[in-house]
Amino acid sequence: MVALRSRRLEGLFGVRLDAVSHTQIAALKTNAVSESYDLEFKGELYGGNDKAKRDLAGDVAALANTAGGVLLLGVAEDDQARATELPGVALSDAEVLRIRNIVADQVHPLPTFDVKQIEDPDKPGHGILMIAVPRSPSAPHGVLVNEGLRYPRRNGASIIYLMEAEVAAAYQDRFARRQSRHDDLLRYERDLIGRLDVSDQTYVVVTLVPDLSGDFTLDTKALRAFQQETRDKDLLVIPRGAYVRHVTVGSRRLMAHGGSEPAMAKWIACELHQSGAGTFAALAANRTDLARPGQVDENTTVSRIEDEDLVLDIWSGLRLLARHARDRAAAGGTATVRVTIVPVNTDLPAELRHPRGHANFGGSLGTHQVTESPQATSVFDIDDLAEDGPGLIAAASILAAGLIQHFGYPETLQMTTDGVIRTKYWSSQRYGPGVQQWATQANVDMTDDTVD
Repeated sequence: MVALRSRRLEGLFGVRLDAVSHTQIAALKTNAVSESYDLEFKGELYGGNDKAKRDLAGDVAALANTAGGVLLLGVAEDDQARATELPGVALSDAEVLRIRNIVADQVHPLPTFDVKQIEDPDKPGHGILMIAVPRSPSAPHGVLVNEGLRYPRRNGASIIYLMEAEVAAAYQDRFARRQSRHDDLLRYERDLIGRLDVSDQTYVVVTLVPDLSGDFTLDTKALRAFQQETRDKDLLVIPRGAYVRHVTVGSRRLMAHGGSEPAMAKWIACELHQSGAGTFAALAANRTDLARPGQVDENTTVSRIEDEDLVLDIWSGLRLLARHARDRAAAGGTATVRVTIVPVNTDLPAELRHPRGHANFGGSLGTHQVTESPQATSVFDIDDLAEDGPGLIAAASILAAGLIQHFGYPETLQMTTDGVIRTKYWSSQRYGPGVQQWATQANVDMTDDTVD
């Protein structure tokens, strides 16, 4: 399910919403719980006529436009809006699909929501449909009525529609939220970059800000759990020896890095905020490393970045930050993500290379060096980034291409925007076996195709 978090509803059910059972819904009747701004009961499924479809769309949009919440289909109410019976409804994947299609057709823009089938253990195929709707960062959401849009919101247990001035104010709030997320992206990125040792290393930096913030308790227990997860661990999806050595806390954030000095981050680093936002940095080029073919001598004034390292850094950062947002801070929905390469300037330009072929010395990609830090920004679903699967690969491909194109090369070679891994573009000795093993476990398609 979508990561809908509500302390009020979780207190009501006694569990997180994604773990609600039929027994816990039955307790609503026992306790005579009433509908509220975030809880709606329906004794039966929405019908198939136009009015019923508008009702479904309006109920979902109203929750998204207010504080989020759940619709429970199969729970009847009395004249005081209290849960009185659980007649239940027929459960089927077809009905779930119908609900999704109705909302997609009639609510603009489409909000994030999910539908969970909760079976009655005494009646197989029968039970409760829970429609979970988080508060939306893209509000206001309009419902199509007579070829025009109306904007509902919850007012206690009922629905009202916004007046024209209220709609205008809601759009202003949407734009302000977007600007705030952009400002947060730059601030969090700047904070971590300020701690990186860039004297001889160049980094890929990934920053993620959820569109709807989460939260977690930052205390000794949380720090100890974070230390167990990260200390002496390689945080990359395909390990290459980037181990974390220091783990600590900062202001409203967990912090880890691989350097030998506590205050200066090196090799790999992350800062994970209580809001669910976070920043990750991993080595893209060691400018004094003579041991690796294709690198330059210790007096170099150029960062030579291998495309495989760049892609792996983005891939790893996306997964780590999304799992923090979803699993630790319970942030859901979409997130804005920015990637960049630092340091890059006129005194220290960067060029893109590949390590494959040419007697293992690789070659150049693109047409030119860059003299300003390349960056790319996009929006993705947090669940897609947190799970090992095609969605994560597609997102990594999109963001990597956004950086690679700054060098004059058109696309990411190692993976596609359809979530497929191209095996020919991973070095057989360095990354190839690990990539193929990961893809098999994650049910991600692989291809031997090459880019013409």
